[in-house]
Amino acid sequence: MPSASAAITCSALPAQQRGACRRQRAEALQRQWLASLAWGNGTIPAAEAARIQLWLGVFPVSWQQLPDATLLEQQIATIHQHLAGSYTALLTAMVLDPALQLSLNGPANHRRNPNENLARELLELFSLGEGHYSERDVREAARALTGYRLTADRKLQLDPRRHDPGPKTILGRTAAFDGESLAAWLAQHPATARHITSRLWLQRVGTPPPPQRLEALANGWRQQQLSIPWLLQAIEASPEAIRSRQQGQRLANPLEVVARSLHLLGSRHPDALAISLRGLRAMGQAPFEPPSVKGWPHNAQWLNLRWLQARRRSLQALLADEEVWASAQLPPELPPTLTPIPPLGLALPATPSRATLSALFADPVWQLA
Repeated sequence: MPSASAAITCSALPAQQRGACRRQRAEALQRQWLASLAWGNGTIPAAEAARIQLWLGVFPVSWQQLPDATLLEQQIATIHQHLAGSYTALLTAMVLDPALQLSLNGPANHRRNPNENLARELLELFSLGEGHYSERDVREAARALTGYRLTADRKLQLDPRRHDPGPKTILGRTAAFDGESLAAWLAQHPATARHITSRLWLQRVGTPPPPQRLEALANGWRQQQLSIPWLLQAIEASPEAIRSRQQGQRLANPLEVVARSLHLLGSRHPDALAISLRGLRAMGQAPFEPPSVKGWPHNAQWLNLRWLQARRRSLQALLADEEVWASAQLPPELPPTLTPIPPLGLALPATPSRATLSALFADPVWQLA
């Protein structure tokens, strides 16, 4: 993805200029990422950007928690590098990711005064899930995560003077854990396979997985050494996921709706991205602005009248902008495959025009995954 960063970091500027610098960097990154989701970029096709966004929902970081939003470019690149690998490798990389560490007070975690924030979220959200660890496990994991600092070249480095090198007992195993070995140990636990499978299932299918299906997928995933491609393919191929797509059971999240609307419209005019970003904030899902470390809502949780009205207004605003419409590159036909089930107010296939796109964007079916 083209870098939104400049040679100088925001934190190096005078204090009165840092806020504006951070906002400008964030907006540039948001525009770039939305464009990547709609059309891809020189290094990441749109389909891969969508898979990266899936994992950004598992490891969400708000640019507002960072000294410079462009640290998120590293997180995007790291996730991209691990899309074809294992969750063990991805989890390890995320534990050592500067953006995630900074967002959860990782560099404040000193051997003399351990900070449990990153450790708690690592156990609860990124690996085991609630109910599968003790408070002692949190304290010991915090000790394992002590000592990481951000270097001048934006790398995370373990400082031996700040790290607790002693043995820690975590989930019944005693070792001189650090961040890397802790992540590898947590990834081996059966609860991690179940918890991460469930989180991805909710994002891709919408409804909670049946217990037997969850157990089968989690066991199969462990047999496949936590292969990320295997799990995503297995979820998409499940009878529940197929039925969800055929029956339109999942409400798409705002980023999905806006990205596919931009893709269909084909306008890369700056107004198109500006209107879309304003709309996404009103819809509740601006890029890199998660509501909490738990990520964004899913499926029925998006059924909020204010958010739903914002979806319709924002898509119609795209069509109403003369510069956007003049630069549109429409397909020769609007095919039936555009929606999971037939639209209620528009017969497909249809000839693309402002009127037909307006009817499509206003149709409730356009909001389904």
